[in-house]
Amino acid sequence: MNLNIAVLGAPKAGKTLFCINFAEYMGARNLCYLEVGALGKGRGVITPQVARQLMVDPGPRCNGVVRTFAVNLNKGAPYRIAFTDTASLNNKEKLTHAERRKLILTLRALQEADIVLYLLDLACSDPAVLHFAAETDRRLAGYSRSNAKPYLLVGTKWDQRSSNPIHWNHFFSSNGNLVSISSKTGKGFPELRRLLLGDRGLFSVTSDLL
Repeated sequence: MNLNIAVLGAPKAGKTLFCINFAEYMGARNLCYLEVGALGKGRGVITPQVARQLMVDPGPRCNGVVRTFAVNLNKGAPYRIAFTDTASLNNKEKLTHAERRKLILTLRALQEADIVLYLLDLACSDPAVLHFAAETDRRLAGYSRSNAKPYLLVGTKWDQRSSNPIHWNHFFSSNGNLVSISSKTGKGFPELRRLLLGDRGLFSVTSDLL
């Protein structure tokens, strides 16, 4: 049984570090990955430690590719869970050809996903970025609802959150609450795993569709 999770967010939201560290938290000692970008496709097996060195900014392989990390788990019966680290969603009126190509890959990952996670950078206090994040949250929630895909808003960088008072409830989509995590410290990972894979979590909701 396969479960595909698309991880979306703005630049610097922490998508790559989240995918690697959450997979490691779930027990992965090695990560099988598939990447698609301007140079074509690539695949391999890598440890979480090496993945952090090579793939997390400013790693030498931070080139905006869409990369899927696969983890084999056992939940009663063997199954595979895949986290797709998508290209960043940019708040720009005009995108370059390369940025449009990355967006197409991200939209394809969104279409193929069973569950959609949208990462909100809690350390950000830029009003323009936050406004874009709120609008993106509403659109992704609406898309997920229309396509019967579970959707979850995840606040990242809890350990670096802005001291500027922000009413986070303004960013809540109509069908979910904000789950706060820190990919560096692991704060919030137990709750997120429960929401995704618990007996009444999103996994159980999607299993009937798989």
